[in-house]
Amino acid sequence: MKRIIYLFALISTSAFAQEQQKDVVTVSANYNFSEPTQYGASLEFAKDTKLDTHQSSWILNVGYGQLELDEKNLKTTGQGFVVELGTRNYFKKGVRGGFYGENFITHGQINFDETINGQNFEGKYSYWSIINPNVGYKIQLTKNLSLDPSVGFNWKWEVRGKGDIDNQYFDNFVFKAGVKLGYTF
Repeated sequence: MKRIIYLFALISTSAFAQEQQKDVVTVSANYNFSEPTQYGASLEFAKDTKLDTHQSSWILNVGYGQLELDEKNLKTTGQGFVVELGTRNYFKKGVRGGFYGENFITHGQINFDETINGQNFEGKYSYWSIINPNVGYKIQLTKNLSLDPSVGFNWKWEVRGKGDIDNQYFDNFVFKAGVKLGYTF
C-alpha cells in the first residue's frame, strides 16, 4: 500500500514540475505570391504551454493586395487589402520551430479604377475563404530572428463583383507560396 501511495505522489508531483514555455509574440514582414499577391505584416501569438506538448499559436496577417486582370484587350492591376486570421500547429513537441501546418479564415477586397483606351474601368473584387491551408518550416536564424517559408492553396468564395468586374476573370482555387522574416519578443 505504501508503494502505491508513493508512486501516486511521485506521478502527481511530476505533472506539476513540468517546465512551461512563456508567452511569445513574433512580428514579421510578410510576402505571399498568389492571386492576389500580398505584402504586409504578420503577428504570431503563442501562449504558455508545457514543453512535452505540440506548440500552437494564433496568426494575424494584414496586408496590401495586388491583383492583375489580363482579359482580352484589357490589362490592369487592382489594389486593396487582405486580412487572414488562423492557427498554426508545430509538428515537433516542445518546439516553436521546424515544420508546421496552419489554416486561415481570409477576407480580401481589391478595387480597380483606371482609364484604359479612353474608357473608365472601375469595380470591386471581393472574396472570403475558410479553406486556406499552408505547410511551412520556421527557421531560427538567431535567438530572436526567424525565416518562415511556406506553400499552400486558397479556395476562394467570391462575392459578386461590383462595377466592371466579373468574377469569371479570376480563379477560385489558387496555389500560393510565401515567406516571412520575423522578430520574436
